[in-house]
Amino acid sequence: MSEKQFVPLARPAVGSDEIDALARVIQSRHVAAGSESAAFEREVSEYIGGAPTLAVSSGGAALFCALAAMDVGPGDEVVVPAFTFPAAAQAVVLLGATPVAADVDMITMASTPEMTARVCNSKTKAVVVIHPFGVSADIELIADAVGGIPIIEDAACSLGGFTPKGNPSGTVGTLGIYSFHPRKLVTAGEGGVVTGRPEQMNKVRVFRDYGRTGSGPGDIFTEVGLNFRLSDLLASVGRVQLKKLGDAIQRHAHLGQLYTRLLADVPGVYVQGGPLAGRVWQSLIVVLEGDAAPIRQRLIDGGIGVGLAAHALTEQTFYKRFGASWAKCPNSERLARTTLAMPLFSELSESDVEMAVTALSKALGG
Repeated sequence: MSEKQFVPLARPAVGSDEIDALARVIQSRHVAAGSESAAFEREVSEYIGGAPTLAVSSGGAALFCALAAMDVGPGDEVVVPAFTFPAAAQAVVLLGATPVAADVDMITMASTPEMTARVCNSKTKAVVVIHPFGVSADIELIADAVGGIPIIEDAACSLGGFTPKGNPSGTVGTLGIYSFHPRKLVTAGEGGVVTGRPEQMNKVRVFRDYGRTGSGPGDIFTEVGLNFRLSDLLASVGRVQLKKLGDAIQRHAHLGQLYTRLLADVPGVYVQGGPLAGRVWQSLIVVLEGDAAPIRQRLIDGGIGVGLAAHALTEQTFYKRFGASWAKCPNSERLARTTLAMPLFSELSESDVEMAVTALSKALGG
């Protein structure tokens, strides 16, 4: 089948505006972190209501910097949702601490206040709350349930969204993070942003730049850190993309709601649920009654680019080696076997959605 006939899972909406931005930075000869990165930080801050921001090299780097800023280390535990990409849990391990999985709700795919609080204890140094695929978790209620334990709000998929109480996604936790991976509604190719309270943000600023706390000669590297800075090349693309975010949110919502209407007539399938208010349709996730693997392969063979939704953290070798093995997460393990990510991106057409739904219906019947 030709590329023209294939409906991809995702395709970043980049074009001449982004090319112009890159050319401008290249012509300036300043391509490392500098004025573009600083401008991107200001513009993201304005978009989320004025909270301070720091740009870093990826969403994973943002999580790593946020955990380091909370002084997570050996002897600590950090609660993370069990159905997710394992970036947060791996950052916890790299800092010498123990990730503890909290199960998720089968409909929203987010951890609930009860599920999160159940695995907290005196060793819990922080809790990571994820807004999965752009669906808002009950972060305000989770904050109440965990009794003052610091929260890192993973809003990697929900920039431009809102929490159940109407706060911009990423601004409720002690620290929040965003990602600009190519499958996000704003992409810089890679990149991330950390936002949050000044004390921790100062630690992030130092940690992302080799532990630098001063300038000039003498003792200026008083802390430990690495290079997690965002280059001006990527920041320039992110600035262009941020201007398009409102339109992208509207287009994804239109396509997501079309999928939902069409899939309502397909037996044995449901679309990830959750509150529509504040939702960012970053991905379109469907849940099947049985094993999704053969269905996924039939769809790909038929020209529909589908993918895994996420992974069950409790099934990963690195987690079994370092995690808390007593944390059982049956919902997450079931979702890892039964979910599919369907094609969803701004340039996807309504006829492409109809084609994908028809193909899914046929694959299930086959």
